[in-house]
Amino acid sequence: MKIALVGNPNVGKSVLFTRMTGVGVIASNYAGTTVEFEEATVIFNGKTITVFDLPGTYSFSGVTEDEQVAIELLEQKSPDRVISVVDATRLSQSLVLTLQLIELGYDVVLALNFMDQAKKRYTIDVEMLSSILKIPVIPITATTGEGTDRLMNAVVSEKSYVSDYKIKYDGHIEQFLEKNFKETRTDAGYPERGAAIKLLEGNSHFTDQFSDETKKLVEDYRVEFKKQHMESIEVHIARDRYGESGNIASKVISANVTQKRNFKDKISDITLKPITGIPILIIVLITIFVSVIYIGGVLEDFLVGLYELYLGPLFDQLALLIGGEIGEAISEGIYLSIEAILAIVIPFIVVFYLILGVLEDSGYLPRVAMLLDGIMVKLGLHGRAIIPMIVGTGCNVPAILATRTLESKRERLILSTVIVMAVPCSAQTIIIIGTVGTYSGIFWAALIYLILLGMIFILGKVLHKVLDDEPCGLTIEIPDLTMPSVKNVLYKTWARTKDFITIAFPLLLIGSLVLEFLMVYNVLDALVDPLSPFTVGFLGLPAIIIIALIMGVLRKEMALQILYVIFPITAGIDLSLALSPEQMFVFALIMATYMPCIAVLAVLLKEFGMKNAVLICISSICLSFLLGGLAHFLFIVF
Repeated sequence: MKIALVGNPNVGKSVLFTRMTGVGVIASNYAGTTVEFEEATVIFNGKTITVFDLPGTYSFSGVTEDEQVAIELLEQKSPDRVISVVDATRLSQSLVLTLQLIELGYDVVLALNFMDQAKKRYTIDVEMLSSILKIPVIPITATTGEGTDRLMNAVVSEKSYVSDYKIKYDGHIEQFLEKNFKETRTDAGYPERGAAIKLLEGNSHFTDQFSDETKKLVEDYRVEFKKQHMESIEVHIARDRYGESGNIASKVISANVTQKRNFKDKISDITLKPITGIPILIIVLITIFVSVIYIGGVLEDFLVGLYELYLGPLFDQLALLIGGEIGEAISEGIYLSIEAILAIVIPFIVVFYLILGVLEDSGYLPRVAMLLDGIMVKLGLHGRAIIPMIVGTGCNVPAILATRTLESKRERLILSTVIVMAVPCSAQTIIIIGTVGTYSGIFWAALIYLILLGMIFILGKVLHKVLDDEPCGLTIEIPDLTMPSVKNVLYKTWARTKDFITIAFPLLLIGSLVLEFLMVYNVLDALVDPLSPFTVGFLGLPAIIIIALIMGVLRKEMALQILYVIFPITAGIDLSLALSPEQMFVFALIMATYMPCIAVLAVLLKEFGMKNAVLICISSICLSFLLGGLAHFLFIVF
């Protein structure tokens, strides 16, 4: 049996998927997390069930990429049953997708999630809702598992839940449908009426299911409708759906007259009002910054101290065991690679991921999107764009994938360029904190972030002018503020850190060993000397640091980790003996805007093609060296 989970972003769909299957999926409390679909197999009541977690989407109109992917997956996987996951606290908005699933003839079970929160606000007549839609409606709370057994029992039932409920559209649209389409199914298995409505909306996925004559008939009617109504038919259809959904919600919801706004509700209001929300956001950002620097610094000293004390002598023995310069190179390469991981990844990245997990699970990030919507519009984007940018502070790869939730390729290209060139990922943050923040002081680290903030606005404005078009309005759901789940935050931190280490450590180890052998055989000078006029003369950095810049192309954090390999004799782990505060600032500023790593480049190629990916890379390299050279010049002058 095959089951598909469908729902808007941020309705708890991925949490339900994890609850049903036991497969760990990162469940974030903001829109755009589940961009790719997940698949798992589970046995329930003796039945083997394959469950698909589809990308979160607001519609099946086929306008955005997530809508297109959801439709294609539903058709390709041909699920026996679809679970429509609905947010009970926002029933009117969430039901729109359920109505479309019914319209397309799917066998649907409605999972009414967040019932624990909805009960605090109002009462939902579940039986009436089920009676209206003619499908099972199961109240659940995915985070606790309440109702999931009942949901699974409904899912594996032998009964058919294909509903004949019909949305009542504009009279002219209904007349056109009744006149030209029958109560039969297309070759792809969709009800002819439902597929025809998608065709009226301009969804190209459904064009192959009709003859050329029918497609021309529909296209002519789309043109005629726009002339008569002064608006496109897809807008009219969407408005009718939302009206139908709102009408259903009004029938099944009754207010709890005794319910008063609690303390959490009042706090939620404060985070959304600009006069109070902006100062709160500033405090949150400062807290993140200071916590990562100081907590990470303490952990770094502790871990590196233990490592040197208890494991350092073992590597001396390893060098003696292998013997000669080769033994020393191998021992030193492995020793410094592990030390770099302990000095950077665990202290700083773990702390950062823990904080990010708390912000995700608390429901705070969507509030940031609403607060900054007005600013983002000036960059040719809207508030929802802030979500991928925040994701980008962890890693640019999922951030670029998360841009798929935006309405147009133009918006995606603008946002992805800004993310790559001006939004520091966790690796770049560690470079900034591990050099400038640790040795030069918090003021200089903060200055780099102010420069990056300025670059976000400059890049956004320039790209908005070059790629001239009007951005779409903001549509995002604001979840309730909730107490973060310790288990979920720890799981996400572990999953992200594990992925980081498994990818970074082999590259770092290989890079360190290569560097050690290059130094042993005096090959390093042949790579460093030809570029020294640029590194020393233009950037004011030690000539050998070009090796760190080259390694940074593989993974950003390797640029800092390689510094621990390049300067081990003169500086140990104290980089202040190898680089001056000004040089650290220039190096960190370059790496904060430097070209994307290999993983990000691969995603850019996939999402935007060779031309745009190469253009972004070249632009970021030029920008980073320009900023580095300018900073060096200003340090000389002042």
